[in-house]
Amino acid sequence: MDSVTQLLGRASAGDATAVQQLFAALYPDIRRIARARLAEAGGVTGLNTTALVHEGFLKMAANEGLHGQERVQFFAYVGRALRSVVLDHLRAIATEKRGGGLQLVTLSHADEAVDVAPLGPDLALLDDAIARLKDLDEALSQTVEMHFFAGMTIAEIAEAKGVSTRTVDRDLKKARLLLAELLEA
Repeated sequence: MDSVTQLLGRASAGDATAVQQLFAALYPDIRRIARARLAEAGGVTGLNTTALVHEGFLKMAANEGLHGQERVQFFAYVGRALRSVVLDHLRAIATEKRGGGLQLVTLSHADEAVDVAPLGPDLALLDDAIARLKDLDEALSQTVEMHFFAGMTIAEIAEAKGVSTRTVDRDLKKARLLLAELLEA
């Protein structure tokens, strides 16, 4: 079987077979990231893990193309794409046309219903703050996405960026401070 890097290169060049092989090879990892994105949204999206993985992958493959020449870069991209799908669903839920944030609950699950804000726990505000962080410092924004949205460890990020783990840790601390300021603004 081809390595992930080779598959990414072929998939980015438009090889449909490579896209299928890549999806099959990375499916468990993408599901793990999707599960984390849904947990982040507080379960208010109406999506399940499988639906999010498939919708996110379709979005990546069809609309935007596959990005990242290495496994680490690709997973950072996957994290962003899945977060985008979750936010799109949260925004759709919040619109009056779709019930204005009302939760659909079956009678058998009525006792499990939770009272949450339509856009989850400030996920839309966080997304906006990350977009503004990207305008200020794209490298910091990328580090945040790799760590929090793609679920990469500090060591994996350091390896991908070719820096020390201390540098990544320092960048994450700086990014947290900047995000906190941006969220207050």
